[in-house]
Amino acid sequence: MKAIVYGTPRCSWCDKVKHMLEDTKITVEKLDITESDNLDNMLEVAGNVKTVPQVVIDGKYIGGYTCLLYTSDAADE
Repeated sequence: MKAIVYGTPRCSWCDKVKHMLEDTKITVEKLDITESDNLDNMLEVAGNVKTVPQVVIDGKYIGGYTCLLYTSDAADE
């Protein structure tokens, strides 16, 4: 599995998401949205969101940190 985490350099929640995914053996690419191409890509995938992190796993948009927690909880059931 592969994940993309859109975030900023000083986003602690982005780092938490990245480490949480890596702990489950998911390959993570963290993209810095302060670079305009990455911001454009995030907005294309996630819509007009205003928060980071935003997570995409295997091409499927998951959402932010809380949405990822709900997704992982559902997968554990």
